[in-house]
Amino acid sequence: MSLRAMFVVVSSLIYFMFGFTGQSINSALPAIAIDLEMTHSMTGLVLALPSLLYQVAVVVAAVLSRKTGPFLTMTAGLALVASSVAFMALSGTYVMFMTGRLLFGLGLGATEISVALCVSLLAYEKTGGVLNLVYSFFALGSIVAPAVVSVFLTDTHRWNIALFMALAAFAFVLSLSWYIGRKASGLSKRDGVKRKFSLPADSLFWLVVLGGLLYVGYEMGVFSWLSSYVFEEKALELRISSFTPSLLALGLFVGRLVTGAVVDRAGLGRTLVILGAFSLAGFSTVLLSVNPLVLTAGIFVAGLGFSGTFPTLQAILVSGYRERRETVLAVFAASGSLGVVITNISVGTVSEKYGLPNGMMIMAVQISAALAVFSIIAFSQRAAHRE
Repeated sequence: MSLRAMFVVVSSLIYFMFGFTGQSINSALPAIAIDLEMTHSMTGLVLALPSLLYQVAVVVAAVLSRKTGPFLTMTAGLALVASSVAFMALSGTYVMFMTGRLLFGLGLGATEISVALCVSLLAYEKTGGVLNLVYSFFALGSIVAPAVVSVFLTDTHRWNIALFMALAAFAFVLSLSWYIGRKASGLSKRDGVKRKFSLPADSLFWLVVLGGLLYVGYEMGVFSWLSSYVFEEKALELRISSFTPSLLALGLFVGRLVTGAVVDRAGLGRTLVILGAFSLAGFSTVLLSVNPLVLTAGIFVAGLGFSGTFPTLQAILVSGYRERRETVLAVFAASGSLGVVITNISVGTVSEKYGLPNGMMIMAVQISAALAVFSIIAFSQRAAHRE
């Protein structure tokens, strides 16, 4: 097996576990909130604050990767993630659970930026397809996790069973990552691209950064709050509401497989506009639906729209700013995590004062704004191509 194929397999497993772990928490969120006595505001902090450490980890890992190579920083990030999952699974208090979430933010930031940098070394010619393929496994993990949680969530004290399962899996994935790092040692030193550490001055870069801030904010926001929303406002049972993120993730998985196959031919900008339109249509249906079947369809369509947006935005940066890849990817990742902070704190605060339906409207506004940004990106790319 070639080094590129081996890396794609390992990174796909990594993202599968990221999806599984994240959605295990999101699906069990109503039970965690009851068990740890969390208000909407406290829940918003649990979902938002890890993104602040995510930003720190992204910058540190981007700097370290220039010296040690991204494969080593990827392994170090995974070690942090495994430690954080152990902390959360064993927690019995809000403070302990929050500590584990903060550590998870650190590990996730270091790992994600490192995976993107590894792709820029191993698969520069097909960044859109490779990134969409790898991220599709995040969606697959997100599909499996709510199903697992719904099986074991017979009462509010059993929310951590899926996290113990994730801990065992991360130990295996960590060993594979270490093996890949050994196989790839010295690869980054042979990279012939001359580095520039200044930020690009063109408007396309900042449009992509803004798009990333909006997208990651609403995507992670919907995943985080969906089960709570349908439990409280759509009157679904606890175990059924914990399963709804699987429907969103199913759309994410199917959409990423399709996007990965067509994005390099259809064009990155045009793909973003189509995905944004699906996101707005699906999420609007979720908010307005009163029929369970319509609600189900809306969740799935929203997942289709969310699917390839992040890897497609990331592909624009990897392919267009290769000589500045550490800098642009770090800024892009940090902007996305800032979007998560803004979204979850805003949703939690508004929901506490005015009700969860009003809090969810924040994400509808973000999706509309992102669609406008994606349209400008597509127009800019089309105009540049004609020139």
